[in-house]
Amino acid sequence: THHLCCHLGCRLYPNGTAQSFYEVTLNRTAFLSFHVPSATWERRWPGELPVAAFAQQQLMNYPTTTQDLQYFLNTTCVSLLQAQSARTGLVSSRSRTPLVLGLVLGSLSLLGMALGIFLCTGGSC
Repeated sequence: THHLCCHLGCRLYPNGTAQSFYEVTLNRTAFLSFHVPSATWERRWPGELPVAAFAQQQLMNYPTTTQDLQYFLNTTCVSLLQAQSARTGLVSSRSRTPLVLGLVLGSLSLLGMALGIFLCTGGSC
């Protein structure tokens, strides 16, 4: 059994720049990636693998498809993110909410455990 995974999307940075990507992994190892500025597929597999060369060659046989993919990643994807950030007032970045929530709950758990130990030992210092 082989696992072929594709990851595509774009990132919008606070300074207004954007980065688009399309990456393909095979069994969790980098296999191919799409170089968005030149609309070309690049092999990422470590060493020589005939299947990677064949896949790259076959994908490059469809210039209209690669140009459409380039347009989607550079224009459509970025426009969607810009529209979303304009609505929410936020630029794509990692949310700090899970970290803060985890710290607060962890602190409360430690406090509860310390209080439980104190009460279970008779409450004497």
